[in-house]
Amino acid sequence: MKFEIARSELLNKLNFASRVITSKSLISALSGILIEADDKLYIYSTDLETSIKSSLSAKVIEKGRAVVPARVFINVLKSFPESKVSVELNLNTNQLKVQCEKSIFNLNTFAIDEYPQFPQIKEKIKFLIDFGTFKKLVNKSIKAASTEESRTILTGVLIEVEKNPLNEEANETSPDLSYIKMVGTDSYRLAYVEEKINYSGEPIRVVVPNKVLDNITKSDYTGKLIDINIEENQISFLMQDDENTSTMIISRLLTGKFPEYKQLIPKDFKHNIILDKEKFLEVIKRISSISQDNIPIKLEIKNGKMIVSMNIKEIGSSSEELTIPYIDEEIEIAFNPNFLTDGISMIDEEKFLFSIEEPLKPILIKYTDSNSLIYLLMPIRIS
Repeated sequence: MKFEIARSELLNKLNFASRVITSKSLISALSGILIEADDKLYIYSTDLETSIKSSLSAKVIEKGRAVVPARVFINVLKSFPESKVSVELNLNTNQLKVQCEKSIFNLNTFAIDEYPQFPQIKEKIKFLIDFGTFKKLVNKSIKAASTEESRTILTGVLIEVEKNPLNEEANETSPDLSYIKMVGTDSYRLAYVEEKINYSGEPIRVVVPNKVLDNITKSDYTGKLIDINIEENQISFLMQDDENTSTMIISRLLTGKFPEYKQLIPKDFKHNIILDKEKFLEVIKRISSISQDNIPIKLEIKNGKMIVSMNIKEIGSSSEELTIPYIDEEIEIAFNPNFLTDGISMIDEEKFLFSIEEPLKPILIKYTDSNSLIYLLMPIRIS
């Protein structure tokens, strides 16, 4: 195997591939990246749950394959100046010769037969979605997904595609119109987002690991569309920059019962307050600047005003008053300040609806005129 390529092009794909590399596996080759030189250059990585395959243009002088330690190879490339890199496998020593200008490295490789086969794909349920829309949906819903491995199903994001938006009937006059919905929850909060897409197939309901979705949104992909294919136990995402450059991610789907989110979202609330997003965010951040270990932030809502406060015995206290359009009964309610900030930050408009039923029931944050984004948050009991 021998090829030549620009340092940055190779490094970008290796960095992305390394996102699924594991050093904890009993299979030492899984800490490596498989490089294949053929009609173009192919880069493979896997942790056996998620697999990545990238292709890119290179000057292939001799075809071949090698599994190189990911961390070492990436560190070597990072040390090079931006220039042409030559990579050659010595079949006698199984070492990879990496050269850039006058620098030469000879790196040991893993046995090629120890590396797992890339998963096979069968097209079953397939659809395209605008990549910008996909990123927006993921970035909002993933905020509420759990990081606790004790409840594996909650470490994923539910992806649904169906004909009707939340709490509405399907539009039978537009057969190609569907709604893609993403839901994340850690049982303390729930984030729901939806967007219209062109899709006329059967309904979809799968749970995808949040790490997989997070990796996709952090890729260097600049294309307009992402191609999604769903099979019985796996999902694949294809990002095609051009005919020579692409990245495919294949992941196992999470199994288990994801919470029935539609039953968890109340349709009506006693108190509905329209708040200014930026003003409210600024106050929360200011008041919680003395916070330690997620000390609750308290909201006292009364006639025409909201008092935002925090009290920490070892440090002191903070408070600030906001003028708000509210004339109902007095309410005292408290939240994890980070969780509250996450929900408000999801809003893309100047104003939002802040709905309360009672101090120990979940509050709802949403757009003032749409259900396309909903954030439910459990309050914290205060004495």
